[in-house]
Amino acid sequence: MPPKATYKAMERDPSLEFDHFLAQKLGMTVERMNREMSNAERVSWEIYYGRKAQREELAMKTGRKGRK
Repeated sequence: MPPKATYKAMERDPSLEFDHFLAQKLGMTVERMNREMSNAERVSWEIYYGRKAQREELAMKTGRKGRK
């Protein structure tokens, strides 16, 4: 897929970007990860990283409020 088409595909479907993020974290290609990981496990990882990002964002906001 050409780079522009890949970029647009990730804009339409953020889970494609997450697939690349997770594969990188695991030291795998996306193809290998999809072959070896069940969809249920992938969804669990997506929820985990989503919650982690929320906690980090909340901590940043709380930290900013404390400095004002």
